Amino acid sequence: MSLTTYEMARILEQMDESPEKIMFGKLLIELGNQSEERIRSAAKQVPLELLRDIIYQFQVIADLRKGEHIQKLAQDLKAEGLSVEDLKRYIESKK
Repeated sequence: MSLTTYEMARILEQMDESPEKIMFGKLLIELGNQSEERIRSAAKQVPLELLRDIIYQFQVIADLRKGEHIQKLAQDLKAEGLSVEDLKRYIESKK
């Protein structure tokens, strides 16, 4: 069974690792490596409603990724022989 170019493009677009998504991710990384001035200058060229939507989407992803980061910290603590309870006790003792 062979796929047409259109069908293949549709399948690739649905994949998380499609070439377009990988390139877009690289573009965002490059944007993040720019100076504040360059980012602000570029953002001024984006219509306000679109800019608000972009910010909202980034905030949603940042909130989701926060959980990933916490999970990694918990795994790192466990690998070092520390428990989450140990961390809680330590934090409480510093208040």
